[in-house]
Amino acid sequence: MKSIVLLSLIIYLLLIINLVKSDESCYLLKQSLLFYKAQRAGRLPDNDIPWRGNSVLNDKSAGSSLDSNGDGDLSKGYFDAGDGVKFNFPMAYSMTMLGWSYLEYSSNIEKCGLGSLYKEVLKWGTDFLIASHTSDNVFVVQVGNGDVDHAVWQPPEDINYVRQIYTIDPSNPGTDIAMEAASALSAASLVFKTSDPTYSAKCLQNAQKLYTFAMTSPMQVCTASNFYSSTGYWDEVTWGSIWLFKATNNQTYMNNAALYYTYDNTRYANEFSWDNKGVGAMLLLHQLTGESKYKDNLETAFNVWLPGSTANVITYTNGGLAWLREWGPCRYSLVMGFLQSVYSIKNGGDSKYNTFYKSQLSYVVGNNTNKQSFITGYGSKAPKNPHHRAAHHSTTKDINNPKDNTYQLLGALVGGPGKNDEWVDDRTNYVTNEVALDYNVGLVGSLSAFATGVDATSSSTGSTTPSTTSTQPTTGSTTTSQSTTSSTSTTSTTTSTTGSQSTTSTSSQSTTSSTTTSQSTTSSTTTSSQSTTSKTTTSTTGSQSTTASQSSTTSKLGESESDDYLGDSFSSSIGRADSVLLILLSLISLIFNL
Repeated sequence: MKSIVLLSLIIYLLLIINLVKSDESCYLLKQSLLFYKAQRAGRLPDNDIPWRGNSVLNDKSAGSSLDSNGDGDLSKGYFDAGDGVKFNFPMAYSMTMLGWSYLEYSSNIEKCGLGSLYKEVLKWGTDFLIASHTSDNVFVVQVGNGDVDHAVWQPPEDINYVRQIYTIDPSNPGTDIAMEAASALSAASLVFKTSDPTYSAKCLQNAQKLYTFAMTSPMQVCTASNFYSSTGYWDEVTWGSIWLFKATNNQTYMNNAALYYTYDNTRYANEFSWDNKGVGAMLLLHQLTGESKYKDNLETAFNVWLPGSTANVITYTNGGLAWLREWGPCRYSLVMGFLQSVYSIKNGGDSKYNTFYKSQLSYVVGNNTNKQSFITGYGSKAPKNPHHRAAHHSTTKDINNPKDNTYQLLGALVGGPGKNDEWVDDRTNYVTNEVALDYNVGLVGSLSAFATGVDATSSSTGSTTPSTTSTQPTTGSTTTSQSTTSSTSTTSTTTSTTGSQSTTSTSSQSTTSSTTTSQSTTSSTTTSSQSTTSKTTTSTTGSQSTTASQSSTTSKLGESESDDYLGDSFSSSIGRADSVLLILLSLISLIFNL
């Protein structure tokens, strides 16, 4: 009898612990998705981010007219980071990665009750990519002049200047960005294949046309603007071919993928980002073919990131972050963690790769030497003043006024620390404190791998726990009492003030014409009153108003390799679990003493 009671109690205990873990990790995954909602441009269909309003409604392509609401065909999409520009290269990359994360970990996402929200976030981005594909051989690559936008520190709701539109076409091609857009739409076609077949077909049709446009035009990196200049395009051709093969099973795409993979900047890559898709291509080709050459290249790239590597590419901080470079180091380690999680969890890779992804996620949630969280709104030492115009919401166009951000941006990964774990919560430092679309993809992917929700613990639309923000201003007034304590900033990716961040360490590809500028992480300093940061990485802002209870968290993920939960950031949930645990332990002790 004792053994039956004991077994029952143990099972109940495990269920309670799993529920707590599920609640917390699912909650943080939800915040990381809602960050994208805080980045939305255009006419907003909901109030999920109460302090964001309609913006840039006049954005439209050449020759088009405003719709019945007075909105342009390019009014929506996502702002890249803490600014008001729409950069389709990092935006498309971000949508590809969100699509891939869903395809790998849809079960975890759905168990968290976040499937609808996830697809909504993805579709807002892919809708804009489709809108940007204005004809078969024309694609909009950027909306808004980066230099003009970065010279003014104001929330996007207040933007009123004429917005420049940048495009590629056969006479001014951009192989890299056309292929990335094709990749994103191919991934989306797979995500929506069952739930929305009509939209899936629309995504695939546009993806195929973009692919054909890229392959039949002169091949070169995009030179349409000075921002997000790629170091090469062979990796994107490989990447796009893989995704079209996955979506169509057409062997021609796989043949092209195998061919373009042989270029050095793809097969010898050892980092992954909006600029270099090599390691991701290795992983997908290994999944699809099982060929040893892809596996060997993949593990060589992965091992560069592990402690003890002699490659001299990665520096480990004392706190445990695999540090690649100054501009946005957290995004590099987390997206590499996502890739290693897929290889370890889904493809039977060595457990050391699973350990790596958990260790990097552990670091950014605050389990490091300084107990510093790098996710806005998560942890007792969460970033409060990310470099983010919308969250700061200055009405005087002054980056220092008000002193603290007016609104709380939650769920955003900031750029990250220096080599010695040093980090200061300084809004004017966009290298360490900006947030961006591409920064969050590694966070979303890693959390999707980690979260194993037991049921729908959160609604799939917008707000979860009570919002801490008050009314959403659609003009610029900062009138709300929203707590600014948890917003975090993430820096834009490695690029000089021209925004050309180059994130690849091994790219020998010669890219005809155009500014394949390699990123300079030194230049670009923001002026104190208006930060003209040209960040190249991805949109920033993810503000969501959620739960006040998220404020004090002591993250525990990664304290040991067996740790299964992020921490006690939700003190009430953890507290309840601890109480149940103590009661159960007492009962077990009592039973054995009877």
